[in-house]
Amino acid sequence: MDFVEKSVVVSMGIATGFHCRLCGGLLNDCGLSFKQVPVCNRFTAPKEPVECHNLRLDQCARCQLIQLREPLPVDAVMPRLPWIKYREPEGHLDSVVDRLLSGHCSKAVSSFGVGPFDQPLLNRLERRGLNSLALETRPPPSGQGKGFPYLETWQLGLNAANLAEIADVHGKADIVSCRYLLEHCHDPLGGLRGLRQLISADGVLIVEVPDSTKFLAARDYSFIWEEHVSYFVESTLRSLAAKAGYAVVDVHRYPGELEDALVAVLRPSASEGEADVTQAFVSQSDLFRLYVSSLQSTRQSVQSLVAAAAGPSGDGVALFGIGHQAVMFVNAFDLSEYVAAAVDDDPNKCGYFPPGFRVRVIPSQAFLQDNRVRTCLFAVAPGMEHKIRDKLAPLAKRGVQFRSIFGGVPGSIISGSSSWH
Repeated sequence: MDFVEKSVVVSMGIATGFHCRLCGGLLNDCGLSFKQVPVCNRFTAPKEPVECHNLRLDQCARCQLIQLREPLPVDAVMPRLPWIKYREPEGHLDSVVDRLLSGHCSKAVSSFGVGPFDQPLLNRLERRGLNSLALETRPPPSGQGKGFPYLETWQLGLNAANLAEIADVHGKADIVSCRYLLEHCHDPLGGLRGLRQLISADGVLIVEVPDSTKFLAARDYSFIWEEHVSYFVESTLRSLAAKAGYAVVDVHRYPGELEDALVAVLRPSASEGEADVTQAFVSQSDLFRLYVSSLQSTRQSVQSLVAAAAGPSGDGVALFGIGHQAVMFVNAFDLSEYVAAAVDDDPNKCGYFPPGFRVRVIPSQAFLQDNRVRTCLFAVAPGMEHKIRDKLAPLAKRGVQFRSIFGGVPGSIISGSSSWH
């Protein structure tokens, strides 16, 4: 069985019975199907078979929202280890607060956060004199003890009934923050509608999501993730807000190295509507179409380069930075047999097998003693690469090459493959 049969399928047609979670339209079956890839957070201590699943990424022909056709069940995604946590960017939040308090929210006195990434914003608002409260919106544990509830469970709390109960207890706030949770929601439209109950009469909702434009344009497939249900761009975020009954007061883009942050300031309106983003829709449709059509050639190029770097013995490649993007990169491109060293300095990860890998995670100190490796692939933020290169300087002295896995980085294994020859 070749790779296309077992792992990646580009499909065309109509996805009968599957409806867009923004506009309700029937999904076109013109996307990507990744078959039997492991859950990215499923690190294991002993070497054992990993839980695998299918991922289907489609784009709605009507509103252009890119989305997973079917989210995995919450229990399937829930981490089995207590240290599985994620970080989101914070460096732009001082600017966010300045814009809010000097403009739309100059008279605000209170703020709520509804998810795990809101506290940094609440802290800044509190320092500016606002009363701030991080709400516990997660449903109570089921008591089954199967895992450690995180984002997959947090998103369940964004529903009208749960948020109404919270509003009865805590009232409303002038600023309600929802950072990096909407893209995880199985029902993002229902989530936004429910959040209206927490917003004061003159208040606003702050929604922050990652913008997908850069990784789509870079043909980077490591950004697809079973925990991200929706893949927003500015036009689809605006459309979702309008459909949920909000006036879009402002959308500001904060540039990132691999993906930008979209921060939307939304004010509840009297009625639901649709955003006028027709021209943007056309360009986004073309962008996704190119993303889909480029997969096979990208996969063949990457696998060929990694196989060559691994050498005849198959142990010449290491991967540094074992997060969910590294896991998706290896499994989507079927590279596990070529990765001889999985390196990460997070002590929680050391000794574990990453999902779908054949080797355990080792720290950089152990990696420095590995004389087999001739190429080290970086799955770390580009801004962190210089620190990693300094740490691994002895490897560079003996000729080890360093390349990023990310398509948006010049000279990466995807964007700069010609420099490998």
